[in-house]
Amino acid sequence: MSSTRLSRRSVLALAGAGLTSGCVRQLESTVSRDERTPFSLSIKTVPADTDATATRLARYLATRLQTVGVAATVVPMSREELLRDVLSNHDFDIYVSRLLLRRDPDFLRPLLHSRYGPGRGWQNPFGYGDLSLDSLLERQRTETGSVRAATLAEIQRRVVEAQPFTPVAAPRPAQATRPVRVDWPDGVGIHSLTGYLGARAVTTTATASRTESAVTSSSTPAPTSTSATTSTSATTSTPATTTDEPAPENELRMTIGDSRPTENLNPLSTPFRSDGTLLDLVYDSLGRPVYDRMRPWMAASWEWADGDETTLSVRLRDDLAWHDGEPITAADVAFTFRFISDTALGSLDQPVPSPRYRGRASLVESVDAASDREVTIRFGDVSEPAAARALTIPVLPAHVWEPFARPTSVSWLDGGTVTEALVRNNLEPVGSGPLRVTGTTARESVSMEPFEDHFLADDALDGRLSRFDGGFSFDSLRFDVVPSDGAAVELLATDAVDATANSLSADSRAAAADEPGISVRTSRPEWCYHVGYNHRRPPFMNPRFRRAVARLVDREFLVDSVFDGETEPASSPLVATTYVPAGDAWDEAVSELEFVGDSGTGTLDAERARSVFEDAGYAYSGDGDLLIQE
Repeated sequence: MSSTRLSRRSVLALAGAGLTSGCVRQLESTVSRDERTPFSLSIKTVPADTDATATRLARYLATRLQTVGVAATVVPMSREELLRDVLSNHDFDIYVSRLLLRRDPDFLRPLLHSRYGPGRGWQNPFGYGDLSLDSLLERQRTETGSVRAATLAEIQRRVVEAQPFTPVAAPRPAQATRPVRVDWPDGVGIHSLTGYLGARAVTTTATASRTESAVTSSSTPAPTSTSATTSTSATTSTPATTTDEPAPENELRMTIGDSRPTENLNPLSTPFRSDGTLLDLVYDSLGRPVYDRMRPWMAASWEWADGDETTLSVRLRDDLAWHDGEPITAADVAFTFRFISDTALGSLDQPVPSPRYRGRASLVESVDAASDREVTIRFGDVSEPAAARALTIPVLPAHVWEPFARPTSVSWLDGGTVTEALVRNNLEPVGSGPLRVTGTTARESVSMEPFEDHFLADDALDGRLSRFDGGFSFDSLRFDVVPSDGAAVELLATDAVDATANSLSADSRAAAADEPGISVRTSRPEWCYHVGYNHRRPPFMNPRFRRAVARLVDREFLVDSVFDGETEPASSPLVATTYVPAGDAWDEAVSELEFVGDSGTGTLDAERARSVFEDAGYAYSGDGDLLIQE
């Protein structure tokens, strides 16, 4: 009887073909155990001046890995480089970054479904594959109510057990503002579409001379968020200083810590997108989640077909126009959904979808223009809540984007086909949103002004949208790039800006709260810090190894030491939703990944931690180095 020994190359090839991690483990056990070498890895993240929290988390993890015999090094790189390596080229061992959280849990389907592993973007960047989880992810999008909640509970339990990535914490974003200048709406974050559209200028002695055209919506300058904290001297602040150059009348001035929007405003470009708020201001979609409910936006109305829960009839608002003056028709909507699914528009042998919106577009089977104002959208077997996610895709002008449906090459992409549409800078974007871009200066600023022909400019809106009557209330909006949170607070303290779009670190938040006239507002979590593993490389394809790494993370300690207590530990990627399960099964799954040490202190029990890796099937050299197979 002969025996066959699989090579490491064979195992990886089979794994890439879509085997579950369980099957990979069985195959891996047949590989020779004679070629074991000390294991080293890199942890990629952004520099401290870009995101100090991510850097501290990466260093924390590297130190704990070194304690258990893994030669771990932190590799800082720009946001753009990190996203290219992780989302496009899949060139990483471990990374630490933010994961944008969505309100509807269907975002887990493209994030973890094996179908998306070979693609680009936030669609399964880990290369994770589990056919049983795939089935659950597909099932939840067809369900509603308690049935869907039960399926999502099982999904989360399996994610905790397999640790395709390790959630750490979901902080509450904190922005600083001068309430003497701007009155922000309740219940929403400052840096959001509804935040900017609901903002109103406040006229005071300090601002009237500079802002004679200000719109007054409150006679008492005060923070409007229930989560705001203001220095006691805020209401008696001295007249503010001004910058060297006088600001335009009635301009809302913001700081941002990310320079990428000043260099690229392409809504399809994944490496340049981590915050979509600026694009939300420039590009409209059929629907918008306004105060936690999906509402018609570009659409005047929509209606499900009688007896057919998969067909939605959408009627567009009258007199919609692009920023270049061209009229918007239903043909633009149909083009957008086709273009998102294939930015080559059928000119190549294989489709080239937009990585950013591929998951949402996959909910739709077809979109047809029934007339200039009417669109018929046919969905697959999905529930109404899941289908609504597709209505948030930004509608693009066909006359602008169609010429870019052709292949090109870029130096930073390792293989694969890309179209010009996915890599163009788009610094003069033509959208239909409430604001239009008037200028950009690379790594310095982005300027916008209200689009006078936007439907919000009317004063006859119904229902919840009536609060946006008249549209954006300022004459212009400017985002200035700052090198750090501290610099943003300094500019705010001198009245050079009105608020920070970038969320502040714990230290900068405290510094801002101590400044006279500055209010710090927090909003609900929008992202989760997490540790991502590349399942395409050993030993990360082994869930027992990933679980061992996850047990090095003391969430309680990190919440206190890194986040200054302004967040909660996160074990589930649905931490920002109401779908996190409760009960013995969930508690047991979470407890099995408890920190190996004195929880809350960050003190690791090195001996116990090493035994966890040994129990996972790994050995140590005489020098204490963790060994893996080549």
